[in-house]
Order: sequence, then C-alpha cells, then structure tokens
Amino acid sequence: MRSERWFVAGSLVLGVFAFSVVLAYHRIVDGDLWARLAAGAHVWKTGAVMRHDAFAFTPTLPERIDHEWGAGVILFGLLNTFGPTSLMLFKIATACAALILCLVTARRNGTGWPALLLLAIPCGLAVLPGYITVVRSQTLTYLFFAVTLLCLEAMRAGRRWPAFIIVPVMLFWANVHGGFVVGLITIAVYAVFARTRAVLLTLLAAVAVTCINPFNRHLWTDLVPAWLHPRPAIPEWGPMPIWGSDPYFGFRILFVVVVLAIAAGWKQRSPRGRATDGSWVGLAMLALTAIAGCLHRRHAPFLGLTALVYTGPYLERWRIRIEPVSALYVGLAVVVAWKFLPQASLEPEVPGSFYPLGAVETLDQAGVEGNLAVPFRWGSYASWRLAPRIKVSIDGRYEEAYPDTTFEMNRAFFYQDGANWDQLLRQHRVDFIILELRTTRLRPDDLLARGYEEVRVDATAALFARHELAPALQETAARLSPPTRDLLDPHLADRWLE
Repeated sequence: MRSERWFVAGSLVLGVFAFSVVLAYHRIVDGDLWARLAAGAHVWKTGAVMRHDAFAFTPTLPERIDHEWGAGVILFGLLNTFGPTSLMLFKIATACAALILCLVTARRNGTGWPALLLLAIPCGLAVLPGYITVVRSQTLTYLFFAVTLLCLEAMRAGRRWPAFIIVPVMLFWANVHGGFVVGLITIAVYAVFARTRAVLLTLLAAVAVTCINPFNRHLWTDLVPAWLHPRPAIPEWGPMPIWGSDPYFGFRILFVVVVLAIAAGWKQRSPRGRATDGSWVGLAMLALTAIAGCLHRRHAPFLGLTALVYTGPYLERWRIRIEPVSALYVGLAVVVAWKFLPQASLEPEVPGSFYPLGAVETLDQAGVEGNLAVPFRWGSYASWRLAPRIKVSIDGRYEEAYPDTTFEMNRAFFYQDGANWDQLLRQHRVDFIILELRTTRLRPDDLLARGYEEVRVDATAALFARHELAPALQETAARLSPPTRDLLDPHLADRWLE
C-alpha cells in the first residue's frame, strides 16, 4: 500500500511537470488579451467600468455590456503589479488547479488512482486548447466549473456546506466571464437527477446572484443573444471536425475513450447493469459537454474536465495496475522534457509572425492620427498600442461592442466579398490599412486605385496609407527602430486614459 502511494505521488508530480512545461511552451499572447487589459486598466485607473466604446471609428453599440470586465481587472492587476510573467503563471496555475480539483472529486467518489491517472492524460490533452495562448478569460470559467463539480458531488453525497461555496463562486464567476451559464446548467442537471431541496435552493440562489454586477439585468439581456449568436467567421466557434490536424485532437481521442469505456464497463458500473442516480448525473454531464464540444470546438475543454470526474468507474473493470501507469508518466515526462522544455519560458511572446509589429510600430513612431482599417483579430492589439490617436475599424470584442453590420462590413472589405465590399471606404474616412497577407483577398492594386500607397510590407502584414500621408510614414518605416518599451507595458494605457 505504501509503495502504491509512492507510485501515485511520483506520477502526480511528473504529470504536473509535463503539463506545466507544455503550457510554458505555448506562450503567444492571445489576440483578445489586449482588449481585456484595456478594460481592466480603465477600472484600475478610473474606478469605473467602461460603458462606451473609445477605440473604434465605425458604428458601435450604444452601451457596452462587458461580461468579462472582472477578468480584465484581474489580468491587468497582475500585469501592473507583477509584470508579464505573472500572466503565464496565472495560466499554468489555473489549468493545473482545474485538473487537480477534478481528480479530487473523482477520488472522493471512490475511483482508484490507476484508472484516474491513466484517464488524466487524454483529459489533459482535451483541456489544453483552452490554455494554449496567454491568457484568456475562460481560464477562470474552467477553474470555477471544476469547483462547481466538486461542490455538487459533495452535495449529492449528503453534505450541505458546498452550497455556501457555490453561491459566492457564482457571484464572482458572473463578473469575470459569460461562461457562468455553464455553471448554472451544471447545477440544473444535478437538481433534475438528485432531486433534493438543497440543490434546488442552491440553483435559485446561484441564478439570483448573477444579477449582482455593474450592468444589473442587462448582463442577461445582452448575454443570451451573445450565446445564441452565430459566428461562422470565427473558427473556434465552428463545429468540431471529425478529422483534422489541429489542437483539438485530444478532444477526439477522449471522446472515443469515453464512449468505449462506458460501453465496456456499463454492466460492472452497478448491479444488474442499472445506473444509479450518480451515474445518470455523470452520463448527462458527459453527453452535454461532448455535444457542446462537437457543436463548438471552443467548448472542448469542458469534456476533459467532466470525463476526469465521471469516467473513471467505467475504466476500473480492466483492473489497471499502478506500475505501468507510472511508467507511462515517466515516459511522458521524458518526451516533454526533450521536446518542449528547451523552448519553454515564463515570458509571454508577441511574435512578428503572429502580429503586425512593424506596421503598428511605424504608425506609433510616426505619431500620426487618424482611422485604421484592421483585420478582426489584430484590432485589439492595434488599439492597445495606438489609442487614442488612432481608432480602429473593429477589434476582438465583436458583439460586446459592435453590431453585426460593422463586423460584416469589415470582413467584406478584407475578403472583397460581394459587390459592396468597399463600403468601409465609401462610408468612413480610412487613413491607414493593415493587410494580413496570409488571409486577405484584398489586392494592393485595388487600394492603389483608391488613393492609397504602400508604406511597408513584411512576411506578415502590409501597411498602406492615404496618398498624402504616405511619404511621412515611408520615411519613418525606412528608419524604423525596435519598440522603445515592452509591448505588455501596463503604462501604455495611460495614453488613452488621461
């Protein structure tokens, strides 16, 4: 028994090491982080939530309902207090905590360590896409989802204290990320299958506290349409392909593992092959999270966390031994140390292959003012670097700040979609244009014909400017120097908050 504990402890240490190294290897700053930092900076420096857009020259919504405002406060607070490294540590800590909480939940339900440790590998792979970039607000959603599962399983076992944790967690969750709806759905599933007064009252209290936020009931009136809003132009909101070379291979592997485990272990799960209330809850959660991941690949990590809690009992019929599982963890740690550790770092990366660093730096060093047409995924970065002198056509806040017409107008421009593709130029004064060369269908000749000149071009982006503005920018581009400050410098926000 003592030897098994050593095997378990060693496997856990190696697993945390391997997962942390892989997360440290993936350190490119997420395109939405800039908008979250801007929102958080506004709260930190003014004491109020940003209610109206300050970054775009195109039509925006009359009021900004930011369901991630609290995440912005946390992330900017970390950056401002501890520097960029803290964002990486926050990502790694929340990812490991979510998986560990799910392991604890499964152990409390009696699942053995060999089955859990074996299952944790595909579960970790399924969770990984939610943490690849640095750092997204939904990392908090995954953490709170794991906390909610732990508390609900304790309530199902007859304990009452978890209700006093779930409700405060939901209050906090509703102010950091719109994914709190997943938590409410989870509590509702338990209310249906557990059929206890305590869970039902917890659900009602959890729903009530979500209205305690800077936007009151408007959070819900904005969030429901946002959840139902189709996003065909954003890949992560698209359906999960059956095959593909992408970060979601872990979800596909885990999906097959869960189906096979349930099919093989069903009769051993309970007497005469009948499911208990607890297993019905688990099956319902597995089904819901699997369907959610298939419909929108963005939701793939939920299956990873859910499977870790509920699938273990179905695997135990195979009488898995701890020794080969521990050997597997040793091999995994060796492979990770060899392949990922040399390039791992706790410093977030803003690479020129992913962002238009040269184009934005040219506009910054030139000190120009005006309106910038920019692709959707680069808008938040451009605003973080160039506001308030330069306003953008769109950024990653999407339906939080923009009507559909603005998003479609911007997309049609860069993809030359339809006869009205140049509506952006005809209806607004556009002084500068940044093209994403790997995706755009907009041809430089079309811009030259409309009075724009090429300022600079590299492997990632091309910068164009109106004819009368181009000479000064071309001169700046010719003597362009490296950025004079860290791109994640929190004081960059001072320029547009003064």
